[in-house]
This record gives sequence, structure tokens and C-alpha cells, in this order.
Amino acid sequence: MGFDVPRFLKKDKQALIFNEDNKELVYFVPEKYFESDLATPVGEYINLMGIFDYTIMDSKGKNSGLKRFYFPTIFVCKPYTMEKMKQIKLTSYTEPQDYRLLKFKKGDQAVTSVTVPKSVANIELFSKMFIFNRLPNTIPYDKIVDYFIDNIRLNGADYGVTIQMLGLIVGEACRDSKDVSKRFRNTDMKNMNDYKMMPIKKIPKLVSPFTAITSENWDESVIAAVQNKNKVNAPLEKLLMG
Repeated sequence: MGFDVPRFLKKDKQALIFNEDNKELVYFVPEKYFESDLATPVGEYINLMGIFDYTIMDSKGKNSGLKRFYFPTIFVCKPYTMEKMKQIKLTSYTEPQDYRLLKFKKGDQAVTSVTVPKSVANIELFSKMFIFNRLPNTIPYDKIVDYFIDNIRLNGADYGVTIQMLGLIVGEACRDSKDVSKRFRNTDMKNMNDYKMMPIKKIPKLVSPFTAITSENWDESVIAAVQNKNKVNAPLEKLLMG
């Protein structure tokens, strides 16, 4: 697996078993994962992208605090039950959304096998998470690139670009939560989670009128070009709009 095993799990052959008495392990899986092949029920099992939040609940309903599950590829788990919850706001900086709560009691397989198949499909799924804004912003801004690196490593491939290039993409996609026309990296960055991630194809309209009208979303981009208040001008912009 290549990652540290948390103390509340024990390894049993290839599986990681939840090992706490009178407690439950709870995975907070966004409903949109189930709408985009990031979570797929297969009988009693769930094929799941290992990027989500979790907690441990005691018998009185008290939780141990929200933590990030970090295993950025598709793996299999076997919860004993699954509950749907509407419009949960996990933290002060996350927007309310629907979740499915996967619950595990002592002896359940939190990870069915630590040996996961290497597949280009898993890389594609992760890339789509980023491109279409499905990464949870409980991930600190300065840790996002780590997910790219470990996803590609777990699936035995290579992006063929430098880490700096990945950083540039992340820097453009993560915007100031209070003003998406500004990059998060241009704020004071006191709270590494206080960003709003934008789908890649929506970013051009935030840059300049010229960049907006040369992007793929023509109808939306023309409106954005008219409304864009960015004073930065490109040379061709004067030809097209002068």
C-alpha cells in the first residue's frame, strides 16, 4: 500500500480491518462520487476513490474529529451499512452537499485489499475529479499536488511533466473563496482550506475578455468577456474587440 496504517486498523492478510470496540468508522462519501464512477456498489462491496473525509464515532454518538482518508486510487471496502444524508456541511469552509455515510463496525473490511490493480482508468478518474471540481476542499491547498504524484505512482505511470507544471495548474484552478476572479495563491493564504476550486474549463473567463472568447464554452464565454473587469489586455484583444 505504501502508506502508514492508522492505529484503529489491523492488517489481516491483504485486508485492513476496523479494530475498535464499541465504535464505528464512518466514511463521508459525496453523493456526486456515485454519479461519476468514483464510487460503485458491487454487491456487498464498494469500489471507491480513496479521497474523502472520515471520523470514528463512539456508542454515544461522539466523534473523534474529521480526518482525511488518503489513498488516491480506486480501492474496495465492505461497510456493514450505508446511509444517505442530505446537505451536510462538514466544515466551516465547505459548502453543504449530499453524502453517503459508509459505516464499519469492529471486524469489517475498511480496505478489502491493500494490493490494488494498477490502471490508467484510475488515473483518468482522478484527473476528472480535478478537472470537474470534485476534489474535496478539506484537502489543504499546499497538499493537492501530492495527490497527483501518489495517484500516478500507485498506478505505475508518469505524467511526463515536472511538479512545477502541476503546481501551475493547481494555482489557476484554486481561487479566492470570496472573489473567484483572484487566484488563491495571491491571497494571504492564512487558511490553506479557504479556497474555491473551479472547473478547468470555467477558468478562462476569469482571466481576460480575450481568453474568455477563445475558450471552449463559447456562449458562456462571450457573456463573460463582456462582463470581465480585468484590465489586462492581450495584443489580439484589440484586433477582435477594438
